[in-house]
Amino acid sequence: IGLIRETLRGIAGEVAEQMRILYGGSVTADNVGEYMRQPDIDGSLVGGASLKAESFIGIIEGTAAAVTGRA
Repeated sequence: IGLIRETLRGIAGEVAEQMRILYGGSVTADNVGEYMRQPDIDGSLVGGASLKAESFIGIIEGTAAAVTGRA
């Protein structure tokens, strides 16, 4: 992800800091907090896990905890 941000800086300069980079791998309630605590990851693209409400709620809660520092 850092390489992506660096590449964007080379293309777009300071605007790269305003661009949002989403992690699009396999996001689950168990691992979303770790991803959201990484520098330069601004969100996640949730696929199949969003089809089950309980799973999706866990991802939302994990994301919220990570970005507010409660994870």
